Amino acid sequence: MKRVLEILFSGFVWVIGLVTFFLWALFILIIGVFFQGSVFEKSVRFGCKLIMFIMGIQVSTRNQENYDYKKQYIVMMNHVNMFDPFMIYACFKGRARGIEEESHFKWPVYGWVIRRIGHIPISRKKGRKAIESLKKAVRLIKSKKGISVVILPEGARTLDGKLGKFKKGGFLLALESGLDILPVIQRGSYRIKRRGNWIIKPGKVECIFERPISTKTYTKDNINDLIKETRNIFLKYVE
Repeated sequence: MKRVLEILFSGFVWVIGLVTFFLWALFILIIGVFFQGSVFEKSVRFGCKLIMFIMGIQVSTRNQENYDYKKQYIVMMNHVNMFDPFMIYACFKGRARGIEEESHFKWPVYGWVIRRIGHIPISRKKGRKAIESLKKAVRLIKSKKGISVVILPEGARTLDGKLGKFKKGGFLLALESGLDILPVIQRGSYRIKRRGNWIIKPGKVECIFERPISTKTYTKDNINDLIKETRNIFLKYVE
């Protein structure tokens, strides 16, 4: 019986959630033509919170006083499921944009929305194209004064709820842009929705804001030390 109820609930919230997402996406595409600034930001944040609510996800935060929401950061959060982008918008007080694989910008609806919001494309391919992509991303970050950039340093969603290996790309962006890293650890998301499983189990997610990590004493030569310092903060809360 429990399994049947989970399937029925999941089917219901997916239908309502997808309809809500498409309506919100259309609204964002239209309002983005006429408004920017606070009106646009509030519309994006409201939509993210609404989708989280519909999917039965209750978000709480801890240690919001650890950062200045008016400053610009490289925000790093552990990658759990497909709701992570909505999660960060729901819990982060400041203005933020995400780093996205450039191919995502070609997707119908989702690609249109992230382009309108102003997410930053970056190539995951190796070689000269990746280097040029990184340089372009740094220029865009520096041009977005007061807007933080969200990065999921694992690069892929967890398969078992544990913390994955951190990739260098996000840390190179932090060094090149000169911004502090703001660690945000989410707990509870893996129980709600897991990669490869469409079942939704309503529940609570806690987002913990740790103190920003200065990148001033780090270079490309000791970037692994920066990665280790950041990852150890996450390991205090996630295995």
